[in-house]
Amino acid sequence: MTTGSAPKTQLTWRGFVGLMGLFAGLCTIFALVVTVAEGWQEHRQAQWPAAVARIQGCGVDPTSSGERSQIICRLSYVVGGDEIVTKVYSRSIPSPKTVIWEYPSNSIGRLEEWVDAHPEGTEIEVHYDPANHKKAALVATDMPLGGPRTPSNLRLLGFVAVSCVVLLAIARSVNTTRPRT
Repeated sequence: MTTGSAPKTQLTWRGFVGLMGLFAGLCTIFALVVTVAEGWQEHRQAQWPAAVARIQGCGVDPTSSGERSQIICRLSYVVGGDEIVTKVYSRSIPSPKTVIWEYPSNSIGRLEEWVDAHPEGTEIEVHYDPANHKKAALVATDMPLGGPRTPSNLRLLGFVAVSCVVLLAIARSVNTTRPRT
């Protein structure tokens, strides 16, 4: 007797694709929350007063764990007659010691090139928090992995949202009826 139910392999395939679609949906929600939160923070930082800071020293240094590296710059700028000294950081990348394969290749080289091009005394624009003058942000910068994250967050959000829609559409369109013989 034929019941019209789908073969087990089709249900397994449909279930897997549907599960991946739901996972992509959860990733979309997470990426949306992060994008909105960081976008709002970057919007607020862009409204902070701007100052021209002088680089006192920059380097590509390991993070506290030692497994990642980042640009760390010591800056000074004047606010209301007071000299403020603070640090700004790039996002981190895997340290050369821990990298087996990296994309894009030679990421650490890009960081080192930027540091070499910005010696002590180089001027850079920062925006500082009016409530805490030592808190500075790079709103617009050529520093690799520095500055706003919202553009890359939006690309990731778009990718996972499209992946969710496509996977769920594929899972829905998988033929669930067995042809009659």
